[in-house]
Amino acid sequence: MTDVTVTAEAALDIWPYVHALDLEQIGLPYLNEVRYVYRDARDRFDQVLIGTGRFNTLLVIVVDLGNSTVFGHFLLDLDKEYGSSGGHLRSV
Repeated sequence: MTDVTVTAEAALDIWPYVHALDLEQIGLPYLNEVRYVYRDARDRFDQVLIGTGRFNTLLVIVVDLGNSTVFGHFLLDLDKEYGSSGGHLRSV
């Protein structure tokens, strides 16, 4: 995955999809702005990371670039993925 946040052109408007999500159902109090956009090595998908009102949790919207459609979404909870202490990092 490559960070294309600065150079990415929007393949489509993701906001109608995002606004249709039931934030209460997925456990988010509110959404912020787009934080990062990452593209896969074959230029097939963008992952648009949106800040949320939950600490260390991002809403990821997966965009299919070839079809200009939203493929889906998932929550990226950094504490669950890497641990609240930073995962692989240890104090020395």
